[in-house]
Amino acid sequence: MISSLQIPVKQWKLNRWAILALLFYAGILYYALRNHIIWQSVNVLLGLVALPVVTVIRTVDKGSIRYAVAAILLALCCLALPVKTICYGAIACSVLFVIESFVGKTNLLPLIVVGMMSPIFQYMADIFSFPIRLQLTTMAGKAMQLMGSAVQVKGNMIHCNGHEFSVDPACMGLNMLVTALLLQVLLVAVYQKKYGRTGAWWQVFLLLGLVMAFNILSNLIRIVCLVQLNILPGTTLHEVMGIICFLVYVVLPASLFTRWLIQRHGKATIVHLPPVSNTNTVKQVIVHLVLAVTMLMAARSVVQRDNVTADQSAAIPAVEGYSVQRIANDVVKLENDQSLVYIKPIAGFYSADHNPMICWRGSGYAFTQVEKSEVNGQFVYMALLQNGQDQLYTAWWYDNGSNRTIDQFAWRRDALQNNTKYALINVTAASREKLEAAIQHIQQEQPFRKLL
Repeated sequence: MISSLQIPVKQWKLNRWAILALLFYAGILYYALRNHIIWQSVNVLLGLVALPVVTVIRTVDKGSIRYAVAAILLALCCLALPVKTICYGAIACSVLFVIESFVGKTNLLPLIVVGMMSPIFQYMADIFSFPIRLQLTTMAGKAMQLMGSAVQVKGNMIHCNGHEFSVDPACMGLNMLVTALLLQVLLVAVYQKKYGRTGAWWQVFLLLGLVMAFNILSNLIRIVCLVQLNILPGTTLHEVMGIICFLVYVVLPASLFTRWLIQRHGKATIVHLPPVSNTNTVKQVIVHLVLAVTMLMAARSVVQRDNVTADQSAAIPAVEGYSVQRIANDVVKLENDQSLVYIKPIAGFYSADHNPMICWRGSGYAFTQVEKSEVNGQFVYMALLQNGQDQLYTAWWYDNGSNRTIDQFAWRRDALQNNTKYALINVTAASREKLEAAIQHIQQEQPFRKLL
């Protein structure tokens, strides 16, 4: 087996420098990303639990600068594009470089876990699982119709025998996805240690792709079972069914396939490695100093961009029929008696957007009856917002003044190829009729064109 982490007394001075370096990057993290990382989120909490389990350190092989090179490149990218996700990646690579420089070389799995802990992973799981939920609903409805059941599907809703079932974020949402992926990483770590064999990087990512497919299949079967057996939300049996499907269709096949792949195709772990001398002191000091300076500059660029974004002093063009208010440098609020509109410009193809499914949730509203609707030939996403007795109807799409779409990949591809700027437009009204009327007015009159 690979030697475990051991710190001899004679290396205490070296370890003290390691601790100081880790504290330095913790300070960088707080300085640049303290409002970006959601520490209580499920992906961060589960990731912190998984990290010590999946991490293996070869203490005889220290001094590698591979993560330093990656961190410096990311930091330089961050200077050109001060995006928090890039800064997060640079900080993560910096921490891994400190560990490899002072303690020993790490395996691949902690890097994967750190990636899953990133806010961009949470964003992607929230946003890109949304169209998957709509497809799951459609597939479940067609499957039950083939079985002879009289069901109707509309958006994320299934109507059967007078009951309404909603395929909400709990189905194919962030919690389920993160749990499945981190479980897969843990299974890889367990079987690698058990059989003394190591899976190649492509094998690990193959397993992660498979567990995502297992997760989708599990949720599809779960939806069909819940509707066919008339198990309503909020009941104990509803939760039990979810756990059973997860164990049978995710945990069991993932465990069997991981064991087979590692045992049959993993490379034998070298039991005894000769000491590797990569610890050229002058070289290490220079690399650490260059990285520290570059990271400070990158963090400062991110903070400066945040300060510009928070500036609400920029003038806003008047829009006929609406009161206009800038609530942040990159968010404009427009309101009249019929509707409330948020225009949220997106920095570029690489940037996250202010998705309503996240923003309204932060205001205490729950999304129900989510569907893709067509208004005057234009597709938009529509949903019912509920907060206790309060109900609102909302719709959103991406717009650059001449092109409208609801496809994440379509607008990002257009922004990349043609250097066009997109904004997310979110329209909310008290009723569906008022919402559709507001959308038609925006389509025909294009009152916000000068804001895009």
